[in-house]
Amino acid sequence: MMHIIADFERQESTRFFVSSIKNIYLCSMMIKKILPPFFILFLLFACNGIQVSEKLDQVDSLIAKEQYDSACALMKDMAKALMTNEEQAHYYLLETQLGYLTNQPLESDSLLDLAITYYNKVRNQHKLADAYYYKSYRSRINQDYPRAILYCKEAERHSKHANDIRLQYKIVENLAYLNGRCENDLLQLHYAKKALSTAMKAREGNWIAYSYNLISFSFANLGQCDSSYFYVQKTIPYIKYVSDTDKATFLMNIGVLYKESNKEKAKEYFEKALAYDDLPEVLEHLADIYYSEGDEEKAYNLWKKALTKDSKYEKDNLIYSILSYDLERGKLVEASKNVDEVIAIKDSMIYALRNDTIKDLQLRFDHEVAMHEADKKLISTQRLILGLIILMGVMAIYIIIRKKKQETKEKEYQMQLYTYTTEINKLRIVRDNAQAQIKDLEGRKETDRQKICKLEEDVRNAEDAIEKYNKDIKKLLDDKAPRLNHGRLLYDHIMNGGSTIKWDKNDDSDFVYYYSSINYEAYHNIIKVRRFSKLTNHNNVYLILKEALDKDDKEIKHIMGLSQEGLRSIRMRTKPL
Repeated sequence: MMHIIADFERQESTRFFVSSIKNIYLCSMMIKKILPPFFILFLLFACNGIQVSEKLDQVDSLIAKEQYDSACALMKDMAKALMTNEEQAHYYLLETQLGYLTNQPLESDSLLDLAITYYNKVRNQHKLADAYYYKSYRSRINQDYPRAILYCKEAERHSKHANDIRLQYKIVENLAYLNGRCENDLLQLHYAKKALSTAMKAREGNWIAYSYNLISFSFANLGQCDSSYFYVQKTIPYIKYVSDTDKATFLMNIGVLYKESNKEKAKEYFEKALAYDDLPEVLEHLADIYYSEGDEEKAYNLWKKALTKDSKYEKDNLIYSILSYDLERGKLVEASKNVDEVIAIKDSMIYALRNDTIKDLQLRFDHEVAMHEADKKLISTQRLILGLIILMGVMAIYIIIRKKKQETKEKEYQMQLYTYTTEINKLRIVRDNAQAQIKDLEGRKETDRQKICKLEEDVRNAEDAIEKYNKDIKKLLDDKAPRLNHGRLLYDHIMNGGSTIKWDKNDDSDFVYYYSSINYEAYHNIIKVRRFSKLTNHNNVYLILKEALDKDDKEIKHIMGLSQEGLRSIRMRTKPL
């Protein structure tokens, strides 16, 4: 008896472990029912992030196509959107980039510095190169060219790890320009040639035009006029690829190279430049040529026209030339008017600059407030999601522990039922043996009444004990183990001639569960055999009927509602290997 119970306990430990794993799976399925509402919140947040990322990439694409107005409009739409740290860094970089490209730079590079800090942290070489390139722009605007070169060199270092030929070109092109401003003529030539090589590789006509232009100016600064003119001629076929706004500047630069050596050629290019844009620089250069040729009135009119142009071009030389012309000819009234006009122009320029500064400050303030609010919303959402995840984790742990405790209790009830049933079976054997001996003694001629009385007492004691155990079983099943109780009702139904036709999967499971509790040894002998197919509870019902309860095929067909084909199929699936 003890070895059977020990074997039962070992097997139950294994079954308990397997069922615990099963319960964890069931808990995860229950969590799936709880999770969707929270998951929807998370999904909405994630979708917002995906939408922002796509819009930022779209802005990048628009900038590459030089569609700055569309890019600015899209950036404005995103100003108050929730953003991750990566999206914020990308947004700051694009905002700085658009500010410089549209000649409306931000008041400071504080946002760009935040982007650089983030990209250094995540080691994004491509974005770092882009960020340092625009960082150099601030120093370039402030005419701090040495510092601008340092930032641009940092951009060049990072660009070596980025497979972006457009980025590499604009960095070396900027280094050529900056070295020219610092009168590092050889370095300017070096980077200009590097820019040309990159432009040729990319087959970008406008890049080639800019590169040839820079090489030409490098040679001019080095005093190598022949080389400078040679590269000017190479520039001309590519000017058609340059935007109309920049065509005027290119043609002006060509005119400047010819200004001292070939005035007619210079005038031709200056006139072509004016056909695209009335740049005050072009007007002044053309006026200088007319003045040197003695056409002072024409030069005077061009100076006056240049002065009225709204531009950041330094007009001190224009003012000096106009006033000198008036004073030399004794036109004091005209000089006075021109002075008043110059003062008005200066005042309007100062007023416009002040208004632009105030506007930039307001825009920056509004943007920083919007980003602060977005950060607060992002943090709140992150906290909410974290709280929900923790809550779901606690709920999952609670469900698992609760299921585990319930499973432990059910195993205890199963053990009690098995013990009661085993004792009842032993008592029945004792009772049956006593009744057989009584019958045998009564059939003899000489009866031993004393022995018969003793055996009758043993029968009564056994029946009393059986009755007590049955009461304990009933109390256990009714009060504590509803699943075992249900399984017993199903078992009694079968034993009383009932069928399983209306049973579902849970009924099959409860029947098998109850039978394994009252006759574990027989059930274990069934399940330890390797079968042709993996056993289901339905298959186990068939095997219990056939192998444990000794039902024949006819009875099984009646109980399980099987046809001959159905019986053959289930017999094949449960066939031992």
